[in-house]
Parts: sequence; C-alpha cells; structure tokens
Amino acid sequence: MTARPPAIELAQALAQVAYEKKGQEIKILDVSELHSLIECFVLVTGLNSRHGQVLGEDALARVKKDGLQPWHLERAEDWICGDFGDVVLHVFTEEARLYYDLDHLWSDAPLIEW
Repeated sequence: MTARPPAIELAQALAQVAYEKKGQEIKILDVSELHSLIECFVLVTGLNSRHGQVLGEDALARVKKDGLQPWHLERAEDWICGDFGDVVLHVFTEEARLYYDLDHLWSDAPLIEW
C-alpha cells in the first residue's frame, strides 16, 4: 500500500489537476485549526455541470495513479465532493458555489499557495 502524501501536498496536486483542466476560482483552504478531521479543502468552480464531473473524475484518476484511493466520492448535478481523508475536494458549478458559499463559511481559514 502506498503511503498517503501530506495533506498540503495532496491538496496542491488536486488543485494542479483542476488548473490543467481549466477549473476556475481554485482555492486551497487550511481548515486544520477549524475542523477536527480535515486539514484542507480544495474549492474549484467548473464551467458547467459536465465540466465539474470531468474535473472530479480527473482528480480521482490522479490520486489513483499515485496508488491512493479516495475514501468517498459523491457526485451530484452541481457539486462533486471527494473525500481524500485529510483533504476534501469540492467542485461546484458557479451557481452551486454561490449557493453553498463555502468560501464565506470557512473565511477564517488561511489560504494555501499552490
């Protein structure tokens, strides 16, 4: 079994995959001081629901290529949520990102450069 990379390294890799596939408004939030189980959120906006699905699938493929398995990947029409243990990937449509507003909800979390 392959060892899991540190959370920030994994979050940066997921952000890079989203960037390469034209994901928008990519942010990594360090929620380690605000959440007891998760270290990072990766927030991404897709151009539409199909693009969001592709972003989620490509992130999943990247992690699997590195020999890792996500704990859970939830797919909805306007939001993909990938649980990678210490890192949670959120891929939204623009409307869903505005509606759920995780950027505001977790605004106390420091941004991580990627």
